[in-house]
Amino acid sequence: MSAADQNLLHHDTVAMTVFAQDPIVLTAGKLPLFAQLAVPAERLQRGPRGHRFHVVDVGVGTNAAAAPVVLNDGDPWTYRDRWDADHRPADPALLVEDADFRAQNLFAVAAHTLALFERHLGRPIPWQSRYPQLYLVPRARIEANAFYSREHNAVLFGWLPATGDQPSLYTALSYDVIAHEVSHAILDGLRPRYTEPGLPDQLAFHEALADIVALLSVFSLKDVAKRLLDNGNGKIVFPGDEAAMRNPDQEVGRRLMAEWRAAELKATPLTLLAEQIGGRRTPAVPGRYPALRRSVDLPASSAWTTDPAFLEPHRRAEVLVAAFLQTLVAIWAARLDPLRVDQDGVDVNRVAEEGVKSAQHLLGMLLRALDYLPPAELEFADVIDAVLTADRRLASDDDRGYRDKLRAAFAAFGITPPEHQMVDEDGDAAPPPAARRTPTPYRADPDAKTRGGIRYEHLNLAALRTSPEEVYQFIWNNAGALGIDVRLTTRVERVLGSTRVGPDGLVLNETIADYVQILRALPAELPPGIDAPDGLPADEPVELLGGGVLVFDQFGRFRLHQRKPVLDVDRQNRRLQYLAKRGFRDGGDKRRFALLHDGEDEQ
Repeated sequence: MSAADQNLLHHDTVAMTVFAQDPIVLTAGKLPLFAQLAVPAERLQRGPRGHRFHVVDVGVGTNAAAAPVVLNDGDPWTYRDRWDADHRPADPALLVEDADFRAQNLFAVAAHTLALFERHLGRPIPWQSRYPQLYLVPRARIEANAFYSREHNAVLFGWLPATGDQPSLYTALSYDVIAHEVSHAILDGLRPRYTEPGLPDQLAFHEALADIVALLSVFSLKDVAKRLLDNGNGKIVFPGDEAAMRNPDQEVGRRLMAEWRAAELKATPLTLLAEQIGGRRTPAVPGRYPALRRSVDLPASSAWTTDPAFLEPHRRAEVLVAAFLQTLVAIWAARLDPLRVDQDGVDVNRVAEEGVKSAQHLLGMLLRALDYLPPAELEFADVIDAVLTADRRLASDDDRGYRDKLRAAFAAFGITPPEHQMVDEDGDAAPPPAARRTPTPYRADPDAKTRGGIRYEHLNLAALRTSPEEVYQFIWNNAGALGIDVRLTTRVERVLGSTRVGPDGLVLNETIADYVQILRALPAELPPGIDAPDGLPADEPVELLGGGVLVFDQFGRFRLHQRKPVLDVDRQNRRLQYLAKRGFRDGGDKRRFALLHDGEDEQ
């Protein structure tokens, strides 16, 4: 019996079979975990190739291309899943070696990941190259690694042949790896300056976002959480429940139960990243899945801020990942409190359901905040600042305490929102415009005095939604009120529309405008208080970068300003000293994503 054709003209999405976890992660039935992944429906060319992704199977070294994979029966407006539950081979090893299935797996997970970002940001997201399609190369390198290459406009996936008792490893079959690397490409399209020389948090955020998307998006796959938690009898046993329920103080017992359950949930494969790559790189520990990273286990403290090991982007990223995952398990465990505890455990369906809700909510909070991050000079404090502000603007109520728990998790790692760089015209999500601003080494521009707050005279509010020139006129007319010194080189880099939907169904239409400011000067001519690093040649220019995000409502009225002042003396001194120690120069070797793939802990 052949698989049925699905008409791509009649559906918004189409279900494609993929590995939901690495092939070595098994269910209670000792089988790999498959999922039917919802992929946006579109005309499918051979490759497979859609309007955003193109799978190109080119052999390592030879550059010989394999025949493009066809996912239909001759009609590009139909799709046929040859690997659904009724048609895939009983032996999973046959799927691992099936080049056609690898191509579908890679294409489907990549398209699903992009759709996730676009759904939460409310608009299509361009690639950094501005070409419509990103290349996906499933056998680009012989190694247990994969990486996004801006220069190739591609994600290059590695593989290893079978050796001894180790099966073949294809990173293009790992949901975690694909989602991780495609997230790098997406963020590079949204925030291309995050790969430029800056403080260490900036590159680390690239890694952290990619890890968080890979880990939390798995929860959205139908029944995956349930099947990973189920030990075969439909129940999950939390060893500490009995002792917690015997505690004479009911409130203490509930608190202990939540803490002990959170500790158990940390140990599930749902919190581990890239198990098969981890298994090839580190010795196996009995009773535990291997993993490339186990960020959820990172102890919560501020010790990382003075530990040189955390200057490496992957290691530093684990701080943000840990804060999100520890928030996830805490909220997840708290949501289990009303569930009935039987002698043989708790209903695994309900446990999984609460985990899915928690993960989806947290991931949505992070993705919706991406537009509120500064376009350059990102620091971890900006991340929690943007997440809390964006979520508060979209959902004033927070009955489950997501914001409080996330704020507490970040604070446990020594990360707190800054004295608010954001200026909120409403005063709801951030201080109003009169709030204290970062001191600068120069006197205020005498020609930018404020006259009665924000001015809209001479503006075309319709053009303000799309035109960088119109946004710059808004900045020019309101430089004093916004605290933007337009005596410095100022450029509006993008103006985009956004339609976001909150958890309660509230629709928020906004216009997002990014601007950057650049100051280039010789070391002897830097602004007062900003010191050139020792040993810098006197004739080598230094580049200082800043910028911000302006948010307008659906009527073109100003609502919020996220600021990263170019003349923040403390930040610029920290940045210059850090770059000097690392051997970077502004305008020199920026190395981009090569920084994310130096050393052993790559992905």
